[in-house]
Amino acid sequence: MSRTISTRRFTFQVIGFWLIWLIVQVGVNSPIEHHLNGWPEELALDAAKLIVWVGAAAWLLHQARPEELAIGRREQWRPNWHFTTGYIIWAAIVVYLLVEFWVVHHGLRISPSFTPEYWGRYFLVVGVAEEFLFRGYFFNVLLKKFSLTQANLIQALAFASLHIPRYLTTVPAMSPMTWVGNLITVTALGALFGWLYAKSRSLWPGIIVHMTWDILVTLFA
Repeated sequence: MSRTISTRRFTFQVIGFWLIWLIVQVGVNSPIEHHLNGWPEELALDAAKLIVWVGAAAWLLHQARPEELAIGRREQWRPNWHFTTGYIIWAAIVVYLLVEFWVVHHGLRISPSFTPEYWGRYFLVVGVAEEFLFRGYFFNVLLKKFSLTQANLIQALAFASLHIPRYLTTVPAMSPMTWVGNLITVTALGALFGWLYAKSRSLWPGIIVHMTWDILVTLFA
């Protein structure tokens, strides 16, 4: 019996989840954003994200045989406190974003569109949910089939594609250049999160860097 998940099965899982997330975005998240506001909107969107993404990750990991995973289900949740590179990359991300916002805005200022509710979605929910599914499962099984470079590229592109349902339902519509810029950025970040996961054998470095990026971009952009 093969020790790795088949390419066809993996592709089906990615496409299947993409379609599920598109349906949720169109049928659940968009109506929530149109009819609710404040904390009710935030809590409803957070619940949808957690149920769909964390639920999918937990189910897929439960279905996977241990030999199909490069890093064990429990092992990947153990903090790797000795992973010095993770601290360096986290600090570099913080400095890079703060300098960029300082230069662009001639100083650091909180975005007028930022609300306290965003701390839940962009700091607590998104990073954990997305890292659990994409690095904790999809990248995890790819590492059993491909080299680190190949597996990382595949999962980073798939990760970027999962942002398209959100872009399709953004009002007002995003410009083509914004689409391209966002997808390039998300692909690069996905590759960074994947590398952190593979080298540390833990989800936490990627989760922390992911949460830091999201909340700083939301707070100061």
